[in-house]
Amino acid sequence: MKKYSFLFLLSLFGFSVLNDVVSQNILLEKNRKIYPREKSIFIYRKKKVNIDFDVKKDSFKIISQVESHMLHLRLHSQAYAQEAITYSDYTKISNIDAYSLVKMTDGVKKKQVTNFQTRDAVSEDVFYNDVKEKVFLFPNIIAGTQTHLAYTEELLEPRFLGSFFFTSYIPSQKTEFSVSVANNIEIGFQLFGMDTSTIIFTEKREENRKIYTWVLEKAPKYTDENSSPNLRYYEPHIVLFIKNRIIKGNNKKTIPLSSSVKNLYDWYYPFIKEIDTLKEFPELEYFVDELTANDTTELTKAKRIFDWISTQVQYIAFEDGERGFRPAHPKKVCQRKYGDCKDMASALLAMLRVEGIEAYFGWLGSRDLPYTYAQTPVPLVDNHMIVVAKINGKNYFLDATGSQETFGTPSYFTQNKEVLVAIDSNTFEVLTVDSAPYSQNTVYDSAKVKIEGANIIVTGNMILKGFPKTTIIPYLNFQDKEQENKAFKHLLNPHEPTLQLKKIEIVPTKRKKPLQINYEYEIPNHTQSLYSDFYINLHLNPVWRNTEIDSLRKTPVNANYKFEKTQVYVLELPRGTSIKHLPQNQNYDSEYFGFSVEYTRSSEQIILKHTVYSNYLILPVSEYNNWNEMVKQLHQAYRQNIVLQR
Repeated sequence: MKKYSFLFLLSLFGFSVLNDVVSQNILLEKNRKIYPREKSIFIYRKKKVNIDFDVKKDSFKIISQVESHMLHLRLHSQAYAQEAITYSDYTKISNIDAYSLVKMTDGVKKKQVTNFQTRDAVSEDVFYNDVKEKVFLFPNIIAGTQTHLAYTEELLEPRFLGSFFFTSYIPSQKTEFSVSVANNIEIGFQLFGMDTSTIIFTEKREENRKIYTWVLEKAPKYTDENSSPNLRYYEPHIVLFIKNRIIKGNNKKTIPLSSSVKNLYDWYYPFIKEIDTLKEFPELEYFVDELTANDTTELTKAKRIFDWISTQVQYIAFEDGERGFRPAHPKKVCQRKYGDCKDMASALLAMLRVEGIEAYFGWLGSRDLPYTYAQTPVPLVDNHMIVVAKINGKNYFLDATGSQETFGTPSYFTQNKEVLVAIDSNTFEVLTVDSAPYSQNTVYDSAKVKIEGANIIVTGNMILKGFPKTTIIPYLNFQDKEQENKAFKHLLNPHEPTLQLKKIEIVPTKRKKPLQINYEYEIPNHTQSLYSDFYINLHLNPVWRNTEIDSLRKTPVNANYKFEKTQVYVLELPRGTSIKHLPQNQNYDSEYFGFSVEYTRSSEQIILKHTVYSNYLILPVSEYNNWNEMVKQLHQAYRQNIVLQR
């Protein structure tokens, strides 16, 4: 009897092993068919946030359970073997459970991760920050392997609840975000992204708690398209924050945390109070007075001070706990001549106030962040600091972090963004930075074109103003002549591989003046002859050629700035020739973009004036058909030849 029982148990065990392997194979093949182009998918991703208030400690207690389960579908999925858990001084990570489920001949085996390394999280834009990573490798990553990660995250600062994305770098069969909060705590949340309609939201009550849940089934992976804005503009995600804590009883009381912009300002202001409340800056007075000795108005003094800060103080980003919020003393910044945006704002503000100029600290979110202060009154809304100067009734938004920035012109990444301006300990303003119009960001390229046989010689100059100038200047320090020639060939005519550069001269310019580039180049065999006629195309640098937008594109198109580019080519008519055919003028105008092509003639020359303008920072998807129609008309214009007759 015992023998039969043993054999029966053994057979059950063998069947269990076989069943595990079979179920793994079924799961693998099923998902390979559903995701034929993916190397891996998430079976699920979850984050559960639990929010309470500890009366004894007089602080919020915020604990999150984070969990994900990945299935590796194919070979070459080893890129997903490495995982990192990111945290900062404001978070604690514990209870990490990471393992692989590996299909083997004797069943499915669990391979636990045991080696975790802690390192600094590297950011190319930040010199130093307090962000760390726990990095590890999942073992045995082959097709069919499943990897599991779970850990606990404790948040020490309740204003840093942050955001949760429903999409990720690979697809997910199910993504879930839930919040369990005590009844005496009121939360706020905002959904962002181009399409959040497929996210299912539920709310329920359990005893003394409220539970909010958001679920997205069959979540796609991130959309990766050229020239898209930051993914926060289009990928579905949620921003969560605590609005109030409610004390119940005879005298019901509401204690706000992040219920309004005022709450955020009241939390921010102590970080700048030490500097903002100083009445005098005696250690800077002599230097500032000497610097502005020849200036007689507030405006010229402000320009002088701004230029000194932006050119003499080097921008280096720091993100280190409270150091990421608290500016350094202006004396220290001016002495060491480096600092982050807050430090440079501190020095700029102090120097302006020495001269009696009305100046204030201003917090601001870069264009990577699509949020407003009213929607999300939490630190996630901004990531930058500037100075707002009020001179002759006008607001000047001064960002000194760029060495090429011009006084009175916003930095390109602050255009159209809100600024939280600190007037005093109780008073603030929310202002909006204007975008620089395209008329301030211009490229004017004019040249004489001479025909020599079948070749043309082009001699001209290009003048750049505004953002086109400040964008190109950092790239003008070439390592060698070959690199310089390649760069300028691309600038002058990227579509002509036979272009032979003969001369380049960068005219030395002052910081406030336009940049001028003089040039001369030759294009062999640019003209074509047929009997007594010969043909020449004067569109030597066709802007926006081959820039049609794919009809399947999902995301908006992002531009760093609005601009206008004008090309004027003057063709000298060879002796003994006349004009047989001149192309028609063309133009296209819209709110967002446009162009004009205009030919004029005389007995000795033909002039082509071609202008394009771009009047958007983010081009909405609804404009893609109009853009493609404009590009189609541009292509028609670019194909038109001038016909000369001997």
